Amino acid sequence: MKKRVCVLFAGLCFLLSGCVLSSVRKGETEADAMTIYRVSASDDSMSAGLIEPQQVALHSGMKAGVEAALSLFASGTGNETLHSALPNGVQVESWALDNGVVTLTLSDSFLNLSQMDKTVTSFCAALTLCQLDEVDAVTVVSGGEVLFQGIVPEDALLKDTDTDPYTKQLRLYFADENGRYLVSEYHSLTVDEDTALERYVMEELLRGPNSADLRNTIPAGTELLGCSTADGVCTINLSGAFLSGKPDSALGERLTLYSIVDSLTALSTVDSVVIQVDGKSISQYVWRDLSGALNRCEAAIGPVFAAKGEMDANLYMALPGLKKLAAMPYIVELGDYPTQPEAVLAALLEAHEPGYPPLFSGTDSLISVREEGHLCTVDVTDNFFTSMDDETERLAAVHSVAATLCGLDEIQSVRFTIRGSSAVCNGVDYSGPWTKDTSTIVK
Repeated sequence: MKKRVCVLFAGLCFLLSGCVLSSVRKGETEADAMTIYRVSASDDSMSAGLIEPQQVALHSGMKAGVEAALSLFASGTGNETLHSALPNGVQVESWALDNGVVTLTLSDSFLNLSQMDKTVTSFCAALTLCQLDEVDAVTVVSGGEVLFQGIVPEDALLKDTDTDPYTKQLRLYFADENGRYLVSEYHSLTVDEDTALERYVMEELLRGPNSADLRNTIPAGTELLGCSTADGVCTINLSGAFLSGKPDSALGERLTLYSIVDSLTALSTVDSVVIQVDGKSISQYVWRDLSGALNRCEAAIGPVFAAKGEMDANLYMALPGLKKLAAMPYIVELGDYPTQPEAVLAALLEAHEPGYPPLFSGTDSLISVREEGHLCTVDVTDNFFTSMDDETERLAAVHSVAATLCGLDEIQSVRFTIRGSSAVCNGVDYSGPWTKDTSTIVK
């Protein structure tokens, strides 16, 4: 489904009619060429230029389609007055077409561009690709983040921000359609200079996402009673529905809280967030303590890009009190790890879920992970166990590792060794084998 996006351009004019600069040779037909959108600019910055269509001849053997359009989009213009809309150093790493939407993954260098140049590049890509019958919209991703979602050409709002300086584009986070991660969505709106941006963020969050593929995580009926920021700490006061309609799961709590916190901390004025209900602090929401300020949680933000060597995994984290575990979705980078179990376990040992007690000292305590049939043996150093305070903490760690690894295909049980010998600490043998103990896992 198309998402209606408002794309802003400062001082830009679209020459969508009139003179079209052409690279088509005499005798070639329209079927031999594609219209590629370029930028006419006097320097390397595209912000002050004009967007112009250019007819570009297809190379021999090239068929009109997404692959051809992107190849020409990234190519030189052959014209001194035009620049490619894809800046130097930025590359199209991958693309995918799904249900009429092309998702473009651009290299991380795209993130270093100004917001205006990002917008120009993204909109030129949409203008170019949406000419194809099979393409309805374009989503642009870079650095693992959706920067522009579902752009369609008719969504352009040609507005000069010099004469309309109070138009802002807010980055908001809503739950994805699977209810596992938060993904960003940009809302463009006109703001009042006397009203804090934090209030606009909260009002837009309460209103909900524009895309039908995203979900609002804030309990229905919640109202914003107050919002103020001092020394980087934003305090929001919500109505009682936020508490009475709270999620019934640990994951739901994560999505609800960090939809708010990550959206507010996307503002340069906000470092952390205090959430109150009817003017009072909340000692415990579902599992997390809300009496203090909450910092941003990057781990809650998706999506997962398998093409970039990422996998979606459940890491089982110990809840406050260490008696129970909750499954938290984490994006695991496979990187240099030869197997999924090694990558997932390394991620678990390094992970820190805000509001949850840390169990592990880090991957320096891990020696090896090896699979033997359905049994996975985890060999660790002495400090894997000795760095923990007591048996309760060590059991929580053992159950956390076992539940996480047993969530992977083929692994049914986990055994621990300390430098190849039995995992004994303070007279207690933690060797196992351990299985995923469902009695320790909460919803």
